[in-house]
Amino acid sequence: MKKDHSLLIMFHCEQFTGYAIEVLEKVFVDAAKMAGYAEENLFFSYKSIVDSTKGKVIGCDYYNVEDSRDLMDFIKNNSINKVIAFDLPYPAPVLKTLQLAGVEEIISYWGAGISSINQGIKLLTKRIEWYVRAVKPDYFIFESEAMRRTATHGRGIPASKTRVIPLGVDTSVYKPNYGKDSYAHTVLGIPGHRKIVFYSGHMEERKGVGIIVRAAMYLINVLGNKDIHFVMCGNKGNEADIYLQLLNGDEANHHVTFAGYRGDIAGLMRSSFIGVIASTGWDSFTMSSVEMMASGLPLIVSNLQGLAETIENNKNGFHIEPGDYQDLARKIDYLAKDIELAKLFSDASRTRAVEKFSREHQVKQMCSVLTHTSDNQG
Repeated sequence: MKKDHSLLIMFHCEQFTGYAIEVLEKVFVDAAKMAGYAEENLFFSYKSIVDSTKGKVIGCDYYNVEDSRDLMDFIKNNSINKVIAFDLPYPAPVLKTLQLAGVEEIISYWGAGISSINQGIKLLTKRIEWYVRAVKPDYFIFESEAMRRTATHGRGIPASKTRVIPLGVDTSVYKPNYGKDSYAHTVLGIPGHRKIVFYSGHMEERKGVGIIVRAAMYLINVLGNKDIHFVMCGNKGNEADIYLQLLNGDEANHHVTFAGYRGDIAGLMRSSFIGVIASTGWDSFTMSSVEMMASGLPLIVSNLQGLAETIENNKNGFHIEPGDYQDLARKIDYLAKDIELAKLFSDASRTRAVEKFSREHQVKQMCSVLTHTSDNQG
């Protein structure tokens, strides 16, 4: 890499969107510095900008051709030779602009699936389209094998042009104190003898929040385990109302806390006993599953796409079939009563997080992409 070459880091959202994007932005920056890019040679684009400090930031909508001239001048003026862009699709008008501006390599980073899975004639057509299309990203990064498969078996992108780099967690922040921490009990007013089952994420139905609530009701009313408490984080406004209505008048209502959108998730996880993610629809990769692993929690997750990659069945947790709230309840009950197995799963979760899903591991893998041309990746 020439010393005067620069990297443009692109996002399809507005500047200062929030936690997830900010974390990924830091990973890109740390990887770029490790790859040899100087701080002054790192530039950024967002769909809309709030602070254009020192001219290192430009507004760019992937689909707005009116942004093309300013972006082209920005790239040329700053000797930008490589781009890594979050959720950059193809075709998209911005790709032609990048190519005409002299960018030598375009890396598209995906935090979701890129397509549905195709087969037969349709998949063959997609593969042909890849080879004949002149303007396209040179390389694709995905957060899970399930995501990568949507590229290779959905859009016909050659596997050699793709790579999986899982999300990483700060293992110094998310760390275990399994069975010894009572932070969540104290701040949420939960009786100290209850084991906490923890969920953090969006509240829509496909994320399985309703399944967790039904599992709580089954656990309390049918299995008779009243030494469990469910803590659900991530709800904003009235998002929890539909689930509170389901619990209304049920004894399980006294064993479920919707704790809202909070900044002390690491502390709550550290004082929990089991983590659950009961998604019922596509779930390619969830950061919360890695955070819970790093916190030393055994996990019970739906047997779906990236979740099944993240959690090893019978090694650091259990898989359940999507929607099976009774099996979820039974597995929670089983782990709550087998403390030795729960501790084994806890240790395995922490080890797996440190070895495969640490922030350091993610940055190193990203660096290896930035320091090689796409032709050298596999």
